[in-house]
Amino acid sequence: MNSSNTRNRYPTVDIEQYIRQHLGSHVLYTYRNVKKYYYRLDAVQLDIEFLKICRGKDIIPSFLWFKTANNDLSSSPVYKACQLKLLNVEIDAKRKKLNELKIIYVSSLDHLRELSSADLFEHFFEIIISECSQLIDEKRRTLNKKLLSLCPVNNSTRYYNAKVVTNLSSRVLSNEELICLANGLDYSLPPKSINSMNVASNVETFFHRITDVYQHQKKFMNEHKEYEAISESDVRVLNTKELSLANDLSSLTKSFLQRANRGQIQKNKFDFDQENYRKLLQKLKEDTSIIITRPDKGRGVVLMDKHNYVNKIQSILNDSSKFSSLSEDPTLARENNLKSLLRKLHDQRQITDQFYYLARPTGSNPGRLYGLPKVHKQPVSLRPVLSSIGTFNYGLGKALTHMLSDLIDNKNMIKDSSSFVKDLHALDDPLSTFKMVSFDVVNLYTNIPVDETINIILKKLYEDRPVPPIIERNDLKALLTFATTKSHFLFDGKIYDQIDGVSMGSPLAPLLAEIFLQEFEKKNLSSFENLGILYWKRYVDDTFVLLNPKFSTDKVCAELSKLHPSVKFTSQEEDAVTHKLPFLNVLIQRQEGIGFQTRIYRKPTFTGLMTKWNSFVPKIYKYNTISVMVHRAIQICSSYKALHAEFQFIRKISKRNGYPSNFVDSIIKRQLNLKYEPSAPVPPTLSTDTVVFKIPYLGKESQVYGKLVTSAVAKQYPLKKVRIVYDVPDRIGRSFKNKDAVSDELKAGVVYEATCSQCNNSYIGQTCRHLKTRINEHLYDQKKFLPQPVKIPEKKKKKKKTSQNPIPLYTGPITRSRTGKLPSSSIILYKDDIDELLKQTTVKLKNEEPPVPKSAISKHYIKTRHMFTKDDFSILLTERYRYRLRISTTLSSQHRIVKATDSLSGSPAAFIPDGLVNCNIRGTGLIHSYTGGTGLINCQIRVIGATVIQHRTTALQNTSSCSEDRL
Repeated sequence: MNSSNTRNRYPTVDIEQYIRQHLGSHVLYTYRNVKKYYYRLDAVQLDIEFLKICRGKDIIPSFLWFKTANNDLSSSPVYKACQLKLLNVEIDAKRKKLNELKIIYVSSLDHLRELSSADLFEHFFEIIISECSQLIDEKRRTLNKKLLSLCPVNNSTRYYNAKVVTNLSSRVLSNEELICLANGLDYSLPPKSINSMNVASNVETFFHRITDVYQHQKKFMNEHKEYEAISESDVRVLNTKELSLANDLSSLTKSFLQRANRGQIQKNKFDFDQENYRKLLQKLKEDTSIIITRPDKGRGVVLMDKHNYVNKIQSILNDSSKFSSLSEDPTLARENNLKSLLRKLHDQRQITDQFYYLARPTGSNPGRLYGLPKVHKQPVSLRPVLSSIGTFNYGLGKALTHMLSDLIDNKNMIKDSSSFVKDLHALDDPLSTFKMVSFDVVNLYTNIPVDETINIILKKLYEDRPVPPIIERNDLKALLTFATTKSHFLFDGKIYDQIDGVSMGSPLAPLLAEIFLQEFEKKNLSSFENLGILYWKRYVDDTFVLLNPKFSTDKVCAELSKLHPSVKFTSQEEDAVTHKLPFLNVLIQRQEGIGFQTRIYRKPTFTGLMTKWNSFVPKIYKYNTISVMVHRAIQICSSYKALHAEFQFIRKISKRNGYPSNFVDSIIKRQLNLKYEPSAPVPPTLSTDTVVFKIPYLGKESQVYGKLVTSAVAKQYPLKKVRIVYDVPDRIGRSFKNKDAVSDELKAGVVYEATCSQCNNSYIGQTCRHLKTRINEHLYDQKKFLPQPVKIPEKKKKKKKTSQNPIPLYTGPITRSRTGKLPSSSIILYKDDIDELLKQTTVKLKNEEPPVPKSAISKHYIKTRHMFTKDDFSILLTERYRYRLRISTTLSSQHRIVKATDSLSGSPAAFIPDGLVNCNIRGTGLIHSYTGGTGLINCQIRVIGATVIQHRTTALQNTSSCSEDRL
């Protein structure tokens, strides 16, 4: 019975009087118990959330402030530690009480259900919820007032570091906006909603990687290139282990989403600071006259006027020796040229399958240029940065990097600051008599001679090695040229081409720079010695040198800059008095004849910003933030005095960022124990395969869920190691987009929906190519079935042309040059001749066979005569990885309950066969619908005993005949 009929049948006011008169006092007593414990459950839950927020924000509730005989103790660490212990005890007591109330509430609820009819019980429950909600809202407002009153006194959230925010714009920031931005662009807010579609896609991908379902599915899809054909291989059988894991993942994920939804509702109702931040960020986002970005060096936030930002980038792009403006986008042409070359090399077996699939571009876009302000220099300039992910040669750059990485010689390379310090302390004491100098290569990447570097690579591979690569020399040169020189990008709606230097943002650029500089060092080693250089170590473009004090640093720098026209150096010499030199975030002090002392060095751009304690990220992230700093201090600092000073500094900036002192001290103690107390030897373990599982971070619920999934996998697949990665989706920096947006029609890797404007039937598909390309294919296929207008040509009267100047008769020999000047010959055919010609001629009728629809769009038109246009297509979601795209297509189809789907290129949903309903996952028990292609083919698998048997496979009537971007 619905609720409206129930309300009409039973009273909504004076319900207790009604119960007493019609049902008796016993039912009234039970009703009051249910109402009482319903309210108490929610009230205790609110108390727990309140206390947990206090603990997370380092706030001490007023009931935990107690008097002591010595008033000075109230500010001591012991007093604070006692308060925190009492707070934890109070939270545990509340949780215990909550469990007790749940038992009593459930018992009372079941008793009330037994004493009343189903419709009356439903009516009672609606009234209880209605009356208790007002009381619960009042309690929530009271707790919010308590938090507001406690925050200014006990919390330092109103403090902000003025060095973090640099406002170069004309906008005047309010104090609240400054406080918000001072948290940094990496500061995370609790998500307002849960993307259950993303959760489902993550779990499906994880399941397919853990098991061998993916390999079975590839075979399954290859055998369905002929659509609407049913064969025995249509059946997909899960074995017992796979089915058991699918069941576990289904139940665990369903429970996780339910708990997370409840938890997020409570968090969002309490956290008024976070809600205020969202409103402030929304206002800043809506201001299109400013740009909000991070600085070139260090952590912080920079605001600039947009017109000033654009002008500074344009002044860089106006350098015609480096960049040129293009009138057309060359992406498709360059992508097709590269694909043709790769296809040829792959067919000739000159490159491996792995290289081919990594380098082959699909749905490429231009790179996108943006700038980072150099706030440490005046006037403030911008460092251009190119985002090249998704460009046509990005995959090629990665493939070539893997191929050429063994050309690197580590002799003069510095791996990191720790290895540098270790090598420095290992030097002989006499070397400390030489002065320290650092040389920096000017604009390394843009000044690398590309052709020369490519020739160096080819020489190393084909001349210096006894066995050259399989790929031909000219073909490898062509690939290197594609990866390094052909780089175009988008800025402010215009297309530019980089015409000099290695492509900015290319994954191959660091490797090419290292190969070129190593060749430079190899050729000029004798010159280094003649210039008084006794020790030379380099980290990318920064070089640490020990120089004979008899030589002038400036002269040596000038001589080094003469060794190659593309390599220019700048220099920095050690302080003449203190003999100190900063290099690679290490402050080195030379003690002549004794050795070198080292400690941590921080540049003037250091703002003191780190991951905030109240940032909504996993606690392990905060632990690692401090742990890395402490570990680095232990590795770099060469004296106990320097180490102690560094620990004090870590405590100081940690406190400014909200970290509890006991948390920091415990990490320092643990790291020191690891350093000075040898750990027990770890026994060798069996080799395991690591599979990454990505979980959206929603608080403690995510951590519990990750542990349960890891345990479930360990039971079925003990040799599989699960690595949990928490995704923090709602960071402040994601609110501000400074790169040019890619138009919808040029987006690739999308799940799209086509909705008929006349009957609202929806069709879902996916493509790894540009959406525009796929839409055009749909509409072109539909066009074949549209009625073609018949044009009747008009008869034109032939006009007799009278020659004014008749051609004179030519009686000489007929040559090729004279044939065009001869009068046309007239051939007369009689009826018998025509009949003979017709017998020898075979007439071929045009369009002997009717066209076959290759798209669900065309089938819909044939069935309904409803025509689609390009405006009927929209993007549902984007997905970078191909296999996840197929899974997302399946889930999107099931979630939206579409009339038909477009392709068979989706992947079966193994643990969420029924899709998602109302952001929750429906459990399926022991029955799993294995859906191929987004709902086109349904395979069911049932468990009987411990065996799995196959069932029927059905092809729907509306299946498509054209696969969408087969993978």
